[in-house]
Amino acid sequence: MAKEAITVGLAGNPNVGKSVIFNALTGGRQHVGNWPGKTVERAEGTFTYHGREIHLVDLPGTYSLAAQSPEEIVARDYILSGVPDVVVDVVDATSLERNLNLTLQILELTDQVVVALNLMDEVQRQGWEIDAEALQEQLGVPVVPTVATDKKGLPQLVAALVDVVTGERSTSPASVDYGLTVEGHVESLRTDLDKVGIDQRKRWVALRLLEDDPEVVGAFRAGDLTECCLADDAPSISPKTLRAIVRKAERLRESTRPDAKVEIVRHRYEFAHDVVHRVTRRLRPDEESLTERIDQIVTHRVWSWPITLAVFLAIFWITIEGGEIAGGWLEAGSSWVIDGVRSWLTGIQAPWWITGALVDGFLMGVATVIAVMLPPMTILFTAFALLEDLGLLPRLAFNMDRPMQVLGSQGKQTLTWGMSFGCNVTGVMASRIIESKKTQLAAILTSPLIICSGGYGAGIALVIALFGDRALPVMLSLVLLSLGAASLATLILNKTLFRGEPGGFVLEMPAYRQPKWRQVAWRALVDRVAHTMWRAVEFAGPASLLIWLLGNIPPGAPFEQTPVGWLVRALAPLGRLCGLTGEMITALLFTWPAKEIVVPALAMTYGLQSTLVESPGPLNYLPQVWEPLSSYTFMVFFMLYLPCMVTVWAIWRETRSLKWTLMGVLVPLTTASVITLLVYHGGRLLGF
Repeated sequence: MAKEAITVGLAGNPNVGKSVIFNALTGGRQHVGNWPGKTVERAEGTFTYHGREIHLVDLPGTYSLAAQSPEEIVARDYILSGVPDVVVDVVDATSLERNLNLTLQILELTDQVVVALNLMDEVQRQGWEIDAEALQEQLGVPVVPTVATDKKGLPQLVAALVDVVTGERSTSPASVDYGLTVEGHVESLRTDLDKVGIDQRKRWVALRLLEDDPEVVGAFRAGDLTECCLADDAPSISPKTLRAIVRKAERLRESTRPDAKVEIVRHRYEFAHDVVHRVTRRLRPDEESLTERIDQIVTHRVWSWPITLAVFLAIFWITIEGGEIAGGWLEAGSSWVIDGVRSWLTGIQAPWWITGALVDGFLMGVATVIAVMLPPMTILFTAFALLEDLGLLPRLAFNMDRPMQVLGSQGKQTLTWGMSFGCNVTGVMASRIIESKKTQLAAILTSPLIICSGGYGAGIALVIALFGDRALPVMLSLVLLSLGAASLATLILNKTLFRGEPGGFVLEMPAYRQPKWRQVAWRALVDRVAHTMWRAVEFAGPASLLIWLLGNIPPGAPFEQTPVGWLVRALAPLGRLCGLTGEMITALLFTWPAKEIVVPALAMTYGLQSTLVESPGPLNYLPQVWEPLSSYTFMVFFMLYLPCMVTVWAIWRETRSLKWTLMGVLVPLTTASVITLLVYHGGRLLGF
């Protein structure tokens, strides 16, 4: 007999354990992608319960359904669509009053709701008791206590959602009384909506019109209810009628004092406060929690600075050292594979162009990208997932908020920069933690200006060869210059493109918790690293093959007659103003797949070799032909000039905009060009 499928929408605030419940129920039977037309990530998975296939959709974490952010729009539209048979609202029991704000909004959309009262172990540790049955009576829907990290309550949760879908458990969702004035306006608008044929969610639509909800009001003004998922209710309403309803809602809203939106939000929170007062009880006297005691140090006005700096330096050091060691192992392993493939092709007498294209082109490029990106990306994603689980990550953002406000930004942008030190791709992807669209774009556009581990590793080898005993101060100056460039670009962007838009942010300070290593590893390695590395390989292989072709056709031709030689001559005028040669510019173009290949790329452009195979030759040759100022100028431009190919793909993936993807290339390129120009001509004026 065919299984009866159930679709479940998993909703809740950020950091309430939604992902833990999702992973515990679905295991490995899941996939991750973006919502259609949105840059908001979604995860879907399936599991079986008593012969029924249950399809679980993890909605983006959000504090409300007010349609003020892509996450809120995605969550709300999915519930409105009618696709989910039931919505499971995961609630943080330690912050019940705040979480109920979202719960009450979900109950206004659907009566098919089950509340998962999560983190009940934390509630007990804090000396509180929550009467789940009393809360169930107050809300009118099933409430199931859970401890998701230990899988406690999950069988009961699944049973409850199945019972709601099958009708074995009826629901009667609580309705907030918004006061005499607002309720009168709601009833008046409901009458108008009923007259034009909107049969469902009339109360919800009326409230959204009074709150001046941008999605709903915009749909009514446009005369097209498909924009807010209401077309099925009244497909033949004239645009003129819809606009008349909007005008009436505006008059009612303006006549409400102090403000209709404020009144709605206030009554919702008052309702939640009353509910929490009825269902909670303190078991022992109030005392300062461990989280509060730790925060007195971690967020202290003085001690927060050295603590934040120490955490970032520790992550930076572990990433660089660990990435170098693991990268060496990967490089050795890939060399073994490449040598084996080359020997096999030679043994079967494959044509030189097949051996060259496959081994020195495709395989060499793929192996280099993996060796460069995989170790730091793994370390950084794991470190930040661990900090997130501990509850330390939001504290770091809070500590850095004050200096970032000077740049017109906020503290969370520094977290994206921190991840960019390992890999710019991770920095771009980390921008999702930022709620403000303006600040998120600023973080995406400036993350490529941070020196990544690939540029850092290759840069160290070049700096040591070019500057000898002065390598350490030179490298330190490049790192500081990178941070200064990112800060300057952020300030300029916020004074120009993003002028006038708010830069503030909402930050939740969760309790400190013991990390769950399995969830940390899954989130870091499977959800993030594996997906990103696969895309990196897809880009790097063809690009490296193209570079090999440019250096080897026509066969046997001298260097000057190859496309590489032609590029060197053609690009020479572009860098002359900044003291860069055609060989330098062409080599930088070749490092687009990965900055790690800069040394063999320089060897190709100077005619020392025709492939990207690593060679010590350039490190011995370049100090003889480059002056110190030219060497430093090249290093400055190399560290800042362009995001790698995979980072460009990441920018497109996060923005889904050709405009912002091009800006993600132009911002670092322009910044690098200006700084390099100043460094070169400043150095000449000083006599270098």
